[in-house]
Amino acid sequence: MYIPLPFLFLGGVLLLVFVLAARRRGGGDMIERQRRSTPVSPAEAHKALADPDVAAALAAGRKIEAIKLVRKRTGLGLKEAKDLVERP
Repeated sequence: MYIPLPFLFLGGVLLLVFVLAARRRGGGDMIERQRRSTPVSPAEAHKALADPDVAAALAAGRKIEAIKLVRKRTGLGLKEAKDLVERP
């Protein structure tokens, strides 16, 4: 099957335009915005801290891993999860 070179070039340019337009609209941030807008009860947040994996990471001094686990389990934003993990 033969596809003329100008058609291939035009297809590549159109693909590039669509990708750049999608990035400009901020489509990748939608999940993060939805996560932040979902409220988490204090009981649910403390339940995440009581999780054995989170407790083990904190005991070993791996705060970043603990923050990632809390975010995954609660849907909290980065700052909220960090504050929860670093709270005494």
